[in-house]
Amino acid sequence: MKRKPVHKKTDVAAIASLLVRLDKILAGSKAGLLPSIRKLAREVDQLVPYYDGHMMRVTFYSLSIGLKMGLSREELLTLEVAALLHDFGKLGVDEHTLEKEEELSDDEINEIHHHAERGFHILSGFAKLERAAAIIRDHHEKYDGSGYPAHKKGPDISLLARIIAVADAYDAMTADRPYHKGLSQKEAESELLHYAGKQFDPQVVDCFVNRIKDKKPKLRPKRSKGSVSSGQDQFADYLPVFYNYY
Repeated sequence: MKRKPVHKKTDVAAIASLLVRLDKILAGSKAGLLPSIRKLAREVDQLVPYYDGHMMRVTFYSLSIGLKMGLSREELLTLEVAALLHDFGKLGVDEHTLEKEEELSDDEINEIHHHAERGFHILSGFAKLERAAAIIRDHHEKYDGSGYPAHKKGPDISLLARIIAVADAYDAMTADRPYHKGLSQKEAESELLHYAGKQFDPQVVDCFVNRIKDKKPKLRPKRSKGSVSSGQDQFADYLPVFYNYY
């Protein structure tokens, strides 16, 4: 799909259009909630420069970790929504800043760092997204307190935000970006292990690196007959792939 350009002048209109649709999604039936949010997240992926599936891959990795850590069905649902929309606030960041290959200025760094709070402020206005919005706000907090926006530390950061932080970092490291060539899986795993206990929750890193050893996900795998129990139909886009390597 050809990327739609987003510039500072048009991002407000793009966000407004997405929010109108999101409002309709949240007002609709519960059964259609996740499929509709997945579709919207794919569109956000196309609006943010260089993403090309980032939101979906982060969701895949996050749910992989959550399932291995034994999260409840309700926690997995919240995790999926938060992961799908975790970079919604980047729609307000100048495209030039996101695609810049040179070192960013302090103002540009601050603009990018503000995206987590921007996403929180936009999405927390929807009652059904309040918890997911709080996770989105905190997904760049670091385990040692050096993250943003509030410099939260360790268990003060919600577990779901700590999970998304690892999934997001892994995908960012392994993807080609304007400012770096993507790392190999082994190189990215080494980076996660190096920063476990510093930037990342060591338990989450251990679960991701030592238990999952993920291959690149198929973003829309065909559902295998009988592979998903009736209580997990909402994960039909992801679980057939999970079951293949467990």
